[in-house]
Amino acid sequence: MLLPLPQRRRDTEENILPLINIVFLLLIFFMVAGALHTRAPFEVEPPGTEHADGSNPDNHVLAISADGELALGGDTLERAALTARLREREGDTLLQVKADSGLPAAELTELLSDIRAAGIPRIRLLTVHRGE
Repeated sequence: MLLPLPQRRRDTEENILPLINIVFLLLIFFMVAGALHTRAPFEVEPPGTEHADGSNPDNHVLAISADGELALGGDTLERAALTARLREREGDTLLQVKADSGLPAAELTELLSDIRAAGIPRIRLLTVHRGE
């Protein structure tokens, strides 16, 4: 007659170690992924809108401050350098523009016409969603 094998008690540490490993891997992932986002060198407060659609984060963002400073991809640029850099971007058909709400509309309109003249056919103005 065969006797049953004694049941081995599992130590609780055996169950916790894989969980700790996963938490550390997630922590490292989010630290690396968070460092990939570039910020504008100055603060920009975009105007609000009543509806919102998602913006594509893969495209470059042109930030415009209230006093007319320009930044493309985190680099501060002069207006002439901006149009030169936009002409170099072959194949890009969309540029996202994040303009401060304090920027005069006439300056924004002039800049948008310069962007179109530089060969960017589509421009997306980014706004802040202010839902009710």
